[in-house]
Amino acid sequence: MLNPIYGIIMDYQNLFLFVSVVEQGSYIKAAESLSMPTSTLSRRVQQLEEQLGYQLLYRSARKLALTEAGTLFYRRCQPLYSELVQATQVLDGELTSPSGEIRVTAPVSLANTLLNSWFFEFMELYPGIHLDLMLVNRNIDLKAEGVDIAFRIGEIKIADWVSRPLFTSRFSLCASRELILQKGHPESLEALRDYPLIMSRSSPSWNFFDTSGAMHSFSAEPRFRVDELSAAAAAVEAGLGIANLPDYVVGESLTLGHMVTVLPQWQPQGRNVQLLYPHRQYLPAKVRLFISFIMEKVEKERAAISA
Repeated sequence: MLNPIYGIIMDYQNLFLFVSVVEQGSYIKAAESLSMPTSTLSRRVQQLEEQLGYQLLYRSARKLALTEAGTLFYRRCQPLYSELVQATQVLDGELTSPSGEIRVTAPVSLANTLLNSWFFEFMELYPGIHLDLMLVNRNIDLKAEGVDIAFRIGEIKIADWVSRPLFTSRFSLCASRELILQKGHPESLEALRDYPLIMSRSSPSWNFFDTSGAMHSFSAEPRFRVDELSAAAAAVEAGLGIANLPDYVVGESLTLGHMVTVLPQWQPQGRNVQLLYPHRQYLPAKVRLFISFIMEKVEKERAAISA
């Protein structure tokens, strides 16, 4: 014998059809609102009655009426039905007209030189979505700060957060033309110690690959230590020292000749840029839209580079 509870779960649509008939006051009106044949609707309600083992509706030519069992059942089901309808409407609204706030955090220079233009384009596409942007160069507590999306540089793993690699940021060891004209080109990594150096507080040492692919680490006491890479780039252009900076910060300056590459035979180690978001079974539609948008932008950048 079929378990009645199991049957209701399997044929939950019949339950909603029953509520619709009661709400509309007749099979004909309910069938019209549901865009289905009246005979089909009547048969589905009868199937529900058979599963329950109770008659829910009195059927007559003049009007529709609830039985005692039908009244009790409707009182129980109607709030659940209304809640489901409301949830469906909210979901439909999120998918067709996404809205709400997304809290995003990113390093200052990465945002200012690359991500901001993507953020602005996303906001133009989805005017109902608001971005709460936190630009910081320290690794904040993402959960405590209520962050939805985080951009991080380097190999970072956080429990219960998904990490999506975006790209590997290439670096360049660079200096101003004036500094090189004044002091000459350094001929080795160790020779860098004779030059004023500009370093990021978060990266007190630099890693390089030699021509054979072996990695070497270099560290020294810098003349200028900074938290923000754009400030380091400005200091390089001002002739204050040599720095190892990501190409998304200094690429244009190198192209325009405002800076020159130092020790080109040594390849600075790149760093991975990642997008992180909470590991949830159901991400809000607005967050999924944002992730998809960013990944599409990254793919377009890759395609442009490889073209």
